[in-house]
Amino acid sequence: MKNLPIPRLDREPLLREKLGKYCRLNRGEKWEDPSGRHRVGCFDAAQATDVGLLMGGATAALAVHDPPYNQVAFEERRLAEYVSWCEKWVRNSYEALSDDASLYVWLGADQTDGFQPLPDFMLMMRATGFKARSFITMRNQRGYGTPKNWMAVRQELHKSL
Repeated sequence: MKNLPIPRLDREPLLREKLGKYCRLNRGEKWEDPSGRHRVGCFDAAQATDVGLLMGGATAALAVHDPPYNQVAFEERRLAEYVSWCEKWVRNSYEALSDDASLYVWLGADQTDGFQPLPDFMLMMRATGFKARSFITMRNQRGYGTPKNWMAVRQELHKSL
């Protein structure tokens, strides 16, 4: 998001204060629907303790992730750092899923940069307990991350038994 960058809220206390009144959850809080089937929380998926707080000892049947395309808090990371960060939330997702669960990941593939970060992400995924089920691509999508030859990619993975 280089065209209209939003300042990091941890570095802009005045902006954080102004936006805070519109937030329904604060860091570390979660909401659970009355039937107890869904939870939404304000946590860091790369931190195992945060994922544990969200899950509350339960496991999930499905995880859907749409990580930023190498724009973490609006600061670009080196590819190796980005994949290392992905490895953390993938590992935490694996631990939070039931034995017969699925993981869907939407990721970018920049044609001008060897389709990164997709290739390195896929190599990292080979070392996890997930088994690939399908690989679906969509091209020329509108929205952030796609205006300059980005290709949105969905990977469907299943947790190995």
